Amino acid sequence: MSGDSSVSSGSQVLDGMLGGGYPTNRSTLLTGGPGSGKSTLSMQFLQAGLDAGEDCLFISTEQTIGELRQSFADFEFDLHHENLSITSIHAGAGRTIEGGEDDLTLQTLTEDEDGEILSQGFNPPFTGEYIRQYLERFAPVDRVVLDSVSGLSVITDSPQRFRRSVLDLIRFFSDEFQATSLFTAERTGDNEATSALRFTTHGVVELTQRNVEDDPHHFLRIAKMRGVDHDRREMEVEFGSAGLRIAPKRRSQPPELKDHRHRPIGIDGLDALAGGGLVRGTGVLLEHDGRANLTALFSVLLKHGLETDDRVVLVPTIELRENRTAQLLDGQGYDIEHVLETGQLAVVDLVGTWNGDQPNVFTPEHDHETVMNLLARLYDDVEGTIYSLVNADAMVHTLGPADARRVRYFEESELLDPDSALCHVLNPNTVEDRIAAFYRDSAEQTLDTWVGDAGLQYIALRKSPCGFVGTTSLVEYVEEPPYVRVQHPPQRRENPYAEANPYAAGDDRTE
Repeated sequence: MSGDSSVSSGSQVLDGMLGGGYPTNRSTLLTGGPGSGKSTLSMQFLQAGLDAGEDCLFISTEQTIGELRQSFADFEFDLHHENLSITSIHAGAGRTIEGGEDDLTLQTLTEDEDGEILSQGFNPPFTGEYIRQYLERFAPVDRVVLDSVSGLSVITDSPQRFRRSVLDLIRFFSDEFQATSLFTAERTGDNEATSALRFTTHGVVELTQRNVEDDPHHFLRIAKMRGVDHDRREMEVEFGSAGLRIAPKRRSQPPELKDHRHRPIGIDGLDALAGGGLVRGTGVLLEHDGRANLTALFSVLLKHGLETDDRVVLVPTIELRENRTAQLLDGQGYDIEHVLETGQLAVVDLVGTWNGDQPNVFTPEHDHETVMNLLARLYDDVEGTIYSLVNADAMVHTLGPADARRVRYFEESELLDPDSALCHVLNPNTVEDRIAAFYRDSAEQTLDTWVGDAGLQYIALRKSPCGFVGTTSLVEYVEEPPYVRVQHPPQRRENPYAEANPYAAGDDRTE
């Protein structure tokens, strides 16, 4: 018996999602429709145990042993392995061992040492007690699969009593067998067996089928896993000779293709989500829904720029009007008059909320050539790196979609060097769909933040060359710097894009 806290599922990707594998000596439910891969994934789990030298038990409640072997004929599973026991239990009409008539009796099939099918010579009532009594002969084993619990639903007409019977069976496998167990169940409407197991098992893995456009696809999602900071993203499933292949193994480019730098901005959870921080040398897009509070996040972004770059170029949003920006910078330990006077901060005000008489505050005419010339001058005045935080809404509304696109192309193609940062902020609801799509397409990294119906704010990494693409994290505001907390991605999930601590300080080319 392994002393580890988890055992392999037989899939490297699923093990990573689970933080190592299924929890040892605990039960997990595999639920899904017919043909979704429940039996295959459960046999894959047993095969991983056999490969590790463990004793395994497969219990079928719906197939004979011959049918089971036939259903796995196209796979590489070793159903004749000396450490694998296979048995079939199901309810059938007959006479009980007490000598009375009973509608349902326990019918069982197993194999002898030569693989011959043996039918048991007694017919106890089909109850949880007699099922456990029959299964005792297979102990001890390290891994157990019961496929499927739906076949046990005739034990009782009472959902509460059935749930108790299933819980007793789970405890039997955990306590008497000291085994890690998988239960399968059909996911069909208000199926009582599935509903009972969702509450009583330690974890739930869901397998589903649906069309992507017109093509059928299979998917897997970990719906619950107590005590495990598991990966909550949906994965796709493919059937192969070795079992189920779960993909993708990564959602962003491998380290061999990295051609970008990035720096942590100082919000640990956000830096971890983004794979180390905002990318440098290319465009970053921060989308929002107009309801999300961005001011605290802006203060951290401004502080990040002032700390790491020779100049910050700000094209302010309405939220970043002059007095509000001064307040935010003061909260981060910066005096706005000083950073303007020294040129560390330059403001290109397209919305008319700043005093244009101040040094390094510019209110250019609303044509793209004037704006591009001003930006070029601000970049040329500094020999080091530039951090640009740009209100894309203002660009679109003051210059028009066509000229806003020209400025966006100019910024990246003519101004940006590999170490500088360019972050656009956009509410896609305020611009045409085509221009919103343009900003998404031209960005190398896209973050999206919004407020849900419950009033909770979230941020998701939609697109990135690094980090946890597709992961959503809660955003909350705290009283201590940096005043914003972003929920970490699952801590035990391996970050395949990291060569070092992805949110450590410094200017490493790491993720």
